[in-house]
Amino acid sequence: MSVVDLVIHSARLRWGGEWVESGVAVDDGRIVRIAKEPQLPPADESVDAGGLLLLPGAVDTHTHFSYGRPDRTDLGTGSGACASGGVTFFVEQAASTPEHCRPTLDASALQEKVALGERSSLVDFGVHGGGCAENLSRIPDLLAGGVAGIKVYLGWNPVGEYRASEDATVLAIARRLSGTGAPLEVHAENPSLVADATETLRKAGRTTPEVYTDSRPTLAEQEAVARVARWGEAAGTAIHIVHLSSGWTLPVVREARARGADLSVETCPHYLYFDTGTYRDRGAYAKVNPPLRSRAEVEALWAGLLDGTVDFLASDHAAPSSEKAPGEKDIFSIPPGFPGSETMYPILMQEAFRGRLSWERLLWLLAEGPARRFGYHPRKGSLLPGADADLVLVDPRATAVIRNEDLHHHSEFTLFEGWSLKGVPVRTFSRGETVSDGVFPGTLRGRPGRGRYQRAREFTGPASPAGPGGGAGTPRSPHR
Repeated sequence: MSVVDLVIHSARLRWGGEWVESGVAVDDGRIVRIAKEPQLPPADESVDAGGLLLLPGAVDTHTHFSYGRPDRTDLGTGSGACASGGVTFFVEQAASTPEHCRPTLDASALQEKVALGERSSLVDFGVHGGGCAENLSRIPDLLAGGVAGIKVYLGWNPVGEYRASEDATVLAIARRLSGTGAPLEVHAENPSLVADATETLRKAGRTTPEVYTDSRPTLAEQEAVARVARWGEAAGTAIHIVHLSSGWTLPVVREARARGADLSVETCPHYLYFDTGTYRDRGAYAKVNPPLRSRAEVEALWAGLLDGTVDFLASDHAAPSSEKAPGEKDIFSIPPGFPGSETMYPILMQEAFRGRLSWERLLWLLAEGPARRFGYHPRKGSLLPGADADLVLVDPRATAVIRNEDLHHHSEFTLFEGWSLKGVPVRTFSRGETVSDGVFPGTLRGRPGRGRYQRAREFTGPASPAGPGGGAGTPRSPHR
């Protein structure tokens, strides 16, 4: 057998609903063989996994690394946070602040963001395009450049020319995407309902953090999801709802799908683990759009995650200005958002170790599901021959306590401060190269700028279904 670049020996892989001892051979950044020990080729580098779990790297399709103060966030530090937490591929949102680059509204802005990533990113990445009235004619150029999808805002102006879209504009964008395979991504909150609720609170002098959820009611999300689902049906276009916040919106999703709508939804860890009571403890630091919801809505969201209504998870990582103090008196005066890429995979692993999530469901939610929706699978989000060797070794016995001072995201806080974990990443590989080593959050390895831009819907060759030992593998179900 020919010598390959890397062989990982004596790992445990998830296959057919079981843990199977096997090894993985990697050459030129791709998985070339998954087999028992005697069938593995010689390698320039060998890693003895010692029975640790070997999982596909996570795929985070919602990051804002290029939005905010450069001393708090950029594609370099964001990608390092990804590597630390086992995220081996991220897709950067279109919105950017001028200190980083222009928002991704045309081909030249896309090239600018790609160049920025290829100078600084530690792991591979994709890019979302933005859609608004000002760039309708430029959307085909963005698609030709390989963007994952086109993101629209119904009621918030992200930055500069990237403005909120009226209903007719969103429908026009949806029609332009029909037949392309690229989904229309929507921040789904009815802007009129949000504006009215916010004005009512302000007039009443109610501006402290605990009222923030009342300013963006669940009804605003429910109505917007129902509306954009209809637009997708009319245009024959896939619709993706970003950061769905409430389990009470899921009946709207189910109803649309029952009509035949091609509608997917993501949620985020903060909507699963925090609720309106968090404002009492974390105050302005808990501000996010859409806002945190009631405990009953959180439980309904978990039910939808378990039954398959929620398609996958993403972090919506953002590191806004550190000036949160004014928000304690006026929550409307500060930007929303908080970091999440680095902690997402380790925290959700706990649910698999405890049995709340099956491992198959976990790997769909954080790897295969998002990669499929945005056209990066099977190159990303899978552990199969032919796929990129984006892999994470996990030690079920290793423990960690989340402390912001230990994380790599350069934000001044994490909502998960003090959380104890058992079973965490201990080594992350990106295309077969070690990019993080040691018990989470680990030590970053590799060269900034080694990450490559990945065009969506480009990799059409099927990854081999051969399983450990060379037999046929059992396809993973997204809902098990």
